[in-house]
Amino acid sequence: MTTDEERLRRIRALRTELDAKRAELFAEIHDAFHENRGLPQVRGWLAKVAKASDYTREYVAQIRDGKVKADIPKS
Repeated sequence: MTTDEERLRRIRALRTELDAKRAELFAEIHDAFHENRGLPQVRGWLAKVAKASDYTREYVAQIRDGKVKADIPKS
């Protein structure tokens, strides 16, 4: 049987994993854009990245431009 304390530890561990994956995802979205790697911009790439990430084009553009960060809350 799982105790309440074990559940709370599991919740904290999963939250830590989630924060790390979110930061990894945002970094990958940012780096996916050619212009962020010093290459020419590719037409239609924003829509492709948005579809792959399941975020809106507007939100992906904010991540691309560094306006949205994967903030990790302080506990």
